[in-house]
Amino acid sequence: MILDRPESWYIFILSKEYFNDPSGPPSYMTYNGKQLTNKEYLEHWGKWVFIGEKRDIHDMARKIDPHVESGAIPCAKYDRDPQKWATLEHCVMCVYCDDRQREEVLNIMLNLGVKGRRWVYEREVIQKWLPGGLHMEAWIKAHNLTEEDAQEVREESRQEFKIFFDRPDDLCLGWQQ
Repeated sequence: MILDRPESWYIFILSKEYFNDPSGPPSYMTYNGKQLTNKEYLEHWGKWVFIGEKRDIHDMARKIDPHVESGAIPCAKYDRDPQKWATLEHCVMCVYCDDRQREEVLNIMLNLGVKGRRWVYEREVIQKWLPGGLHMEAWIKAHNLTEEDAQEVREESRQEFKIFFDRPDDLCLGWQQ
């Protein structure tokens, strides 16, 4: 299911099953049907990253959707438009999975016509969004924040990611960007 909420920068691709559980949405961060802990998430969860023209990325989303519905791909997200703060001229698509299934997911993507790609662990992304991290500081600079506002954003980031490190045995609920 392609979930396009106008207030979100990203458009998500999640299984309909994610929305049909009366006890609340299950985590899509699983491997072999088992929800990952925060420790396992940091160790194994990552994504294939693809860059392309907006139209091509949106077309790829429609091709990926059935694979997300079948469970072959856990989930994906893509940019609504190029991220100007990151000086990108193209859109980015992230196709998520556990690293123990990344070759299977890559084969699906290659069969759908994806050419350029790069594997990135979520632990690397988190480090880039922590205070002092590459993405965090570029985002602050691009938004011309005052030092006071920048410190507030850095602290919010620190608090958001703290659970992954402080509570490694908890089931992973992920993070929202």
